[in-house]
This record gives sequence, C-alpha cells and structure tokens, in this order.
Amino acid sequence: MKETDCGPGIHSIPAERYFAAAGVSKSDLDIIAEKTPAHLKAKRDGLEIEKETPAMQFGTVLHRCLLEPDTFETGFHVRPEGMRFTTKDGIAWQEKHRDRPVLTESESAQIYCMVNAVHTHPFAKRLLSGGISEQSIFVIDQNDTLRKSRLDMLTQGNVIPDIKTCETASLENFERMISRYRYHVQAAYYIDNCKLAGIEKSAFFFVAVEKSPPYAVRCLQLDDTSISIGRTLYQRDLQIYRNCVESGEWPAWETGYTTASLPEWELRRMEQAA
Repeated sequence: MKETDCGPGIHSIPAERYFAAAGVSKSDLDIIAEKTPAHLKAKRDGLEIEKETPAMQFGTVLHRCLLEPDTFETGFHVRPEGMRFTTKDGIAWQEKHRDRPVLTESESAQIYCMVNAVHTHPFAKRLLSGGISEQSIFVIDQNDTLRKSRLDMLTQGNVIPDIKTCETASLENFERMISRYRYHVQAAYYIDNCKLAGIEKSAFFFVAVEKSPPYAVRCLQLDDTSISIGRTLYQRDLQIYRNCVESGEWPAWETGYTTASLPEWELRRMEQAA
C-alpha cells in the first residue's frame, strides 16, 4: 500500500492525497464512459498528466474560500496589478509566492463576490452549515471494489450539498450541465458510497453560483428519476472497470471501424434550412 492510500472510512485529508490514493472515483468512471478504459489506465500509470488550468485553480480556491471562510485571507496570493512574470521583478515575486495559488486582483474580487453571494443566500447558507467540509470517503462494495468520493460538505442531515459554478443558473442551462458533466452519476455515486460508509443520504442539492455580476445563486435538488438513471450508468461503468482489473486488459477504441455522421442537431438544422 502506498503512503497516500487510505483505508475504508471517512478521512479529513488534503485534496492532493485524495486524488493520489487508490480507489475508483466518479471522475475515473467518466473517463471510461466518455473515452475508454485504456485512457484511464494511461492516467493511472502517469502517462497522461492533467495540468491544472487557471479555471481549475480558480475553482479550487473558490471552494476553499466558500467551505473554509477562515482561509479567505490566507488561501491565495494576489498578483500586483500590471506585474509581468517575464520580468526580473515578476520572476522574483513568483518564486517567493509559490506556496499558494496566485490570482489577479479581478479574480480575487470575483471570488469575494461569489463567496458573499452564497453566504447571504438563505437556503444555500442553510445547506452548507453545520457540517464538516472537504471529507473524503473510501468504501469497499459487495464486489470488493475500493470506491472513493470527496464531498464538499458532510452534513448532519440526509442531504449532500455540492457547489457548482456556472455562467447562468437558468434551469435550461443547468439541466444541460447535469447531462454534459454527468452530475446525476455523481449524485448517485456519492449517495451510495455514503450508504456503504454507514451514512444515510437521500437527497442531492446543487448550490449553483454564477461567475459574473450579479453573482446570482440558485439551489437545485436533483430529482429521484435522474439519480436512478445516474445509478444505472455508474454501475455499468463500474462493471467495465472491474472487468479490466480482473482481466488485466484495458481496451481502447474498437479494432475495426465505426461509421461517423453529422450530429443530430446539425441534421435538424439542415432540414429546417432546406
């Protein structure tokens, strides 16, 4: 067992250790569903390295500031206005401030507004109160598969709250996000992993916060039908994962060929234009 690995249970560990630890996560299942098992194997073998983008760094800092308000003043550095990291002074400043993420002044102001919007939204504040933030759950299921999830907030009730940033929290846009990013799979996987850990959770709520003024917040509960569909999908992907582990074979795309065509929306557009 690697030093980063965790046994079954609930752990308060840094995100880096969670991601490095053994166990299959929802994001692993996404790779199987959207790409192939070979892509997951490449990631696990360190052949495919995912670099943290500015957007990913921003999201990480936002989550930390939202869930641990005491870290707002110490969670990141603000890059001085006009400083360029290609200059001597800029390079020296960057070297001195590598201990935390670096944001621009506008990003810092954006995070402040988003955090304030969530904390002043009555229902969002209620969802995110009275719990322990950033909890990592490791469980072994009935098939001896080690599974893991990282909850934004482990609350005392039966609800799992999850923070999502978006351009707009309109119902139409967010429902597209649920489908595109498989949030329904996440909901089912988290609920079931909690149950395996002896924690009863039955409801999954999104705290959607917009990334631009007025930084509007909207809380949405995922319906039971969507969670049930998500459960079917993750169980399918998890079985593929188990088959790969047992056989030692991690197939990529098919060895033959597949017929490709224009997407449905393009065909409909052409029909309407005819």
